[in-house]
Amino acid sequence: MFDQWQQPLDIRGLVRQGVTLKGELNTAELPRLAGVVLNHASVRFSLDFGKDGDGQATIRGDLETTVEMTCQRCLGPVAIDLNPSISLGVVGSESEARLLPDELDPLVLGDEQVRLADLVEDEILLALPVAPRHAHPCVAAHREHEGADEKTDNPFAALRGLVEPSKH
Repeated sequence: MFDQWQQPLDIRGLVRQGVTLKGELNTAELPRLAGVVLNHASVRFSLDFGKDGDGQATIRGDLETTVEMTCQRCLGPVAIDLNPSISLGVVGSESEARLLPDELDPLVLGDEQVRLADLVEDEILLALPVAPRHAHPCVAAHREHEGADEKTDNPFAALRGLVEPSKH
C-alpha cells in the first residue's frame, strides 16, 4: 500500500481542483476491516472530488473487493463480492449535513483530518452484510438437515422416563 493513502487529505483542495484518485489498498492495512474479514484482499477505488450542479462539494466513486467472512449458517468461509458506490456531500457542520439531498451521505469535516484509507474502510464496513451466508444452502447445513429428517424419534421421548405421572 502506498503511504500516501495513510496521509491526511486536503478534501476541500481536492474538491476545488476536481481531482480523481484511483488506487488500491490492502485490507490488512485497514485495522477495523481486518478484524471482521478472514482474508487479506485488495480494495480497488476510484474517487472523484468536485462540485455538483448546485455547487455542493461532493466525493463520488466506486470501490471493489472480494472479502471472506464467516457464513452464519455453516460457520465456514464465504466469499462476499462488494462493489459499493460512494456519494458523499462534503459539509462543515451537522446543520449543513441536514440540508443535503437524500442521495448524498454527509461527510462532516470538523477538526479531525480525513485519511483516504479511513474513508475507504468506512464505506467497505457499511457495505458488509450483517449476516453473511452462502447464496445457496451450505453443504454442511444441508447434510445436517438431511440427518434430522432421517430421525423419526421424538426428541422429547427421553424426557418421558424422567417424569412419572402423579397418581391421586
